[in-house]
Formats: sequence, C-alpha cells, structure tokens
Amino acid sequence: MSVDNAGPGRPGANVAGAVADAVTAQARALEVEYESLTDAKNRVDALLKTLDGSEAAARRLAHGTLPTGTLGTGFAEADALFTAYTTVHAELQKLSAGLAGQIEALGIAVLTAGKGYAGVDEETQARMRALVKDSKTAYVADRDPLVRQEREAAKHTAPTPTPSPTPSTAKGTI
Repeated sequence: MSVDNAGPGRPGANVAGAVADAVTAQARALEVEYESLTDAKNRVDALLKTLDGSEAAARRLAHGTLPTGTLGTGFAEADALFTAYTTVHAELQKLSAGLAGQIEALGIAVLTAGKGYAGVDEETQARMRALVKDSKTAYVADRDPLVRQEREAAKHTAPTPTPSPTPSTAKGTI
C-alpha cells in the first residue's frame, strides 16, 4: 500500500494527516515567530530613538566638551585631570556611537530573520555591511573579557611536548 492512495480509514492516511498537521503547526510557529521578531524590532527601534534623544547621544556628547584651561592652568594635576576628562569624553562618544550602531544592526538582523537576508533591499544590506565594518574597526581585543579569559587559560595550560624522533635500530638499506 502506498501513502499516495491512502484515504480515510486506510493505513497510510494517518501518516499523511500527521505530515499535514506538522506542516500546519510549523507554519503557525513561523507566524508567531515573525510577530515576535516584529515586536522585538519595534523595541529595538524604540531603544535607538531613546538613545538618540538622550544626553548620551554621540552628537550631543560632542558638543558638551570643556574648553582647555577650565580646570585650571599652570599645575600638573589640572592638566592630568583635563587629559583624563578628554579621554573619558572621547570614549563615551565612541561608546554611544557603537551602541547606536549595534542597536541599528540588531534591528536589521531582526528584520532579516523574518524575511531572510535575500529578501532585504540593497540599501539595507549595504547599511548592515557598513555597520559590521564599523564594529570590526572599533573592536579592541584587549578590552574583550572573553579574549582576556582565553589568554589567561592559555597561560595556565602547559604546552604539550613535541615528541622527538627516536633513532632507528634497523640495519637495512634504502
């Protein structure tokens, strides 16, 4: 008996029905998943909007710098404090821009998860490539806690000795 000929009450009918039920269940799951992804994208977009509208936005941070000499002049402590302030301020700008890029990339990733990357327009694909390039450029391995953990683990792991060849005792000729 073949499954193709199966009808109600025939032995293959249960298999065909089970397959149809499984396909229907997967379709419903994908629909729910798409709705979940859409909700997630909306939350990501809201986070990005909140960041852009806050004092932590990179463009706002750029306008909030102190002029040289504000903390005092003529003594090393004031110069060191101003240097530290400038460094922290610049790092905050980088952090804000990086967060905005990561949030935007997350939004694009959620969008592509629902449609597939091929279903996304060329402009969005180009934007995602630019975001990935920017994040790779800004990446500093020395600040990555996972890289530090791997380096520490490597320090504590003894290298496996390379076996040295033993001289042959064979008396044959080549």
